[in-house]
Amino acid sequence: MSIAALAEISSPLIESTSDLPRKAESVESVPAPSRFEQEQMELNLRNARMGAWFVMVLVPLCSFLDWMAYPDSYWQFLVLRLACAASCVPLLLALNGSLGRKYCRAYPIILPLLPALMICFMIYLSGDPGSGYYAGLTLCVVSTAFVFHWTFREIGITLGLVILAYFAATIPNLDFSGYSHELGIFVNNTGFILLNCVVLYFGSRQHHAIRLREFANRCKVEDQREELAARNEELTATLKRLRETEAQLDQSEKLASIGRLSAGIVHEINNPLNYVKSAIYLLKKKGRALPPDIAETFTSIAEDIGEGIDRVAAIVSDLRTFAHPENRGSRPVDLQETSRKALRLLAKEIGDRGVLMVDEIPEGIVAQGDENYIIQILLNLVQNSLDALAGRPSPTIWLRARATAGGVDLVVMDNGSGIPKENISKIFDPFFTTKQVGQGMGLGLSICFRMIQNMGGEVKIDSVEGSHTQFTLSLKKPVNA
Repeated sequence: MSIAALAEISSPLIESTSDLPRKAESVESVPAPSRFEQEQMELNLRNARMGAWFVMVLVPLCSFLDWMAYPDSYWQFLVLRLACAASCVPLLLALNGSLGRKYCRAYPIILPLLPALMICFMIYLSGDPGSGYYAGLTLCVVSTAFVFHWTFREIGITLGLVILAYFAATIPNLDFSGYSHELGIFVNNTGFILLNCVVLYFGSRQHHAIRLREFANRCKVEDQREELAARNEELTATLKRLRETEAQLDQSEKLASIGRLSAGIVHEINNPLNYVKSAIYLLKKKGRALPPDIAETFTSIAEDIGEGIDRVAAIVSDLRTFAHPENRGSRPVDLQETSRKALRLLAKEIGDRGVLMVDEIPEGIVAQGDENYIIQILLNLVQNSLDALAGRPSPTIWLRARATAGGVDLVVMDNGSGIPKENISKIFDPFFTTKQVGQGMGLGLSICFRMIQNMGGEVKIDSVEGSHTQFTLSLKKPVNA
């Protein structure tokens, strides 16, 4: 907002403020002119209280001047002084209400006029056109100039009314038949009053220009301070993201190392597993020669051992699939088998948390994608569901898959705490998380989103806070389907 706009509010000051800064915008999202006017109003209200008390106290106290100058009119002038002081009481009371705030710009005019009109009336009643009470008029306008920050319109109106009141009080008592001492004193007094008015007028113009310049500079400093604070916050956020990225890279390096190490470990585990499987086969074969009552128990135990070995082999195979560092590319993926691999990796945690896992993915449903990606996406979504189900009654997770006209939809749904509406649009943003510090960096869903895009798929969210959350992964059909 330009300073010219400020000048339009206060009075025509364009020519005297053309050298001020061109912009002075408020840092409080309020236009600068409105803020400047608000500050002026608060200042006027505060100074009006002080001015009203000055009039109420000083005007009656100066009654001793009447005793010295016009002792015959002392009591008459005292009544005028008391009436002037009393007239300030309603003005002072109005300052505490909406009426005072609404007409606060009238106080710099009314408060000096009340004692000025009283003095003019006293000059008129004295019959002395050369009365030394003209100095009281000068005192009124000068003291008001110190108390209030006059605008040009206000000072012009006030000084004009004071001069008119002085002329109205003195001219009727002048003798224009010829030159007299009283006429000379009147002209002398009038000259002093006019010179005071000229000095006050131009002094107030300069003072007002200085206030505007100070206001513009203050706004500029506040803008710079706010900009510096914003940049500081931005720098702090950038440093935080850098630290989180560094931690992510460190974690990725660890995972890559684990992936490379897992290939050798899987090979080493598979060899003894094969030995054990061969041994169990021989045991089952030898067990047929045992007595029937012993053979049945022996065979049952051997089968249990075999199932356990098969489960270990399946977990090792799933670990190799998940930890493989390379993307094997898009190919047909059996969603039922892929979901089984993902759930086996989370079976213990699901059981420990007492969550019911409902796997409703039918046999034979196939989608085009990358098995590694789909396993990692399912692991992340199910893990998030487990976190959302903490403390919920009847915690349940559903896995579903259905064929659509355009491909295959893979659905992960839970009856957890849900996602607030204001967070739904941000959950795929990197580093966005509602978890406690140290429980997650907010990268899981953003990585999943990128994986889904790499497979040419889409993801949709349906969540109601306090009710449920459902992620729907829309994948393509196999190319040869």
